[in-house]
Amino acid sequence: MNKKQFLNTYKKIDSLNQNREEATPSSKIYRSKSDERLIKDFHYAKFQKNLHNAQKSEALKELLEKEDWNEEDTEKLLNSLR
Repeated sequence: MNKKQFLNTYKKIDSLNQNREEATPSSKIYRSKSDERLIKDFHYAKFQKNLHNAQKSEALKELLEKEDWNEEDTEKLLNSLR
């Protein structure tokens, strides 16, 4: 297969993918704008809580300052993030 045939094959594949994407209707993730806002606010609040907990965690601070980690340190990290 020469270079031109190779590029034409890619163009055909791309056009087939575009046709398939246009044929499938886009589904809504959220039922309404208020549901979308509520869910996004919930996830943002959850992120803020986790950030606050991580910043206040002494065990996490000790681990971050440590240079060489072993299996115990990895377990401590996972436990502190739960």
